[in-house]
Amino acid sequence: MISWKIFSHSLNMVLRNWRDALRIALVPVLIGVVLFVAFFGGLMSEAMHMDANGVPTVDPALAGPLFLAAVVFIILELWVFVNWHRFVLLEEYPQGWIPPFRGGRILAYIGVSLILALVMGLVSAVVIGMVVMMSAAVFPPVIAMILAIAAFVFVGVFLFRLLPMLPAAAIGERLSMSQSLQATRGTAGTAIMLFVVLILVQLLLQFIVGASMMVFAPLGFIFSLGAALVMTLVNVSILTTLYGHYVQGRPI
Repeated sequence: MISWKIFSHSLNMVLRNWRDALRIALVPVLIGVVLFVAFFGGLMSEAMHMDANGVPTVDPALAGPLFLAAVVFIILELWVFVNWHRFVLLEEYPQGWIPPFRGGRILAYIGVSLILALVMGLVSAVVIGMVVMMSAAVFPPVIAMILAIAAFVFVGVFLFRLLPMLPAAAIGERLSMSQSLQATRGTAGTAIMLFVVLILVQLLLQFIVGASMMVFAPLGFIFSLGAALVMTLVNVSILTTLYGHYVQGRPI
């Protein structure tokens, strides 16, 4: 089953190269943790208050700082993503503990992400909106629900087939939507099964984290952070694998 091969290959990619993964991800993650603690532990704690109904609210004046914080965290995340894509696809090995900050590639990654978000928003509005409205007016509820689920699956598969555009942006290659769709033709079954595999793995990790928290909370917290970091790199590696296999023709 190729979906499992994609997942296992991506997981093995992270575990086999864990030293390089640590060099690529550690500093950006630590910066993000420090900023998170400083922002949410300081500014947010002072700005939060209770309204008349006893509901916690945040000062509207924090909208700007919150947006800026979100942008910073996204850039830190993409700092890792871009370097990991380039490490796998271009064999750019990290030379130290501070990975190169490739601002141009990060901006290109953000640009492609925004384009994909816009396209997916339009496709979702048209496909899911039309299917839900038409099926609800014509078919019984059960049939309408099945058709709605099918519409969601269609949109998910469409997104899957455009994902190779992100690694392409990271390594400076131009990959249009039509080229990405052409390269990933016939991968609907793979996309669906890969989503199922990722959901099952996530559920398993959540169960293990919950059990470890009950046994020994500090250990559970450490395991939770480690699992989150590994799965983030695995998800990025899946994008890398999709580009390498379907666009570059690499074997899995």
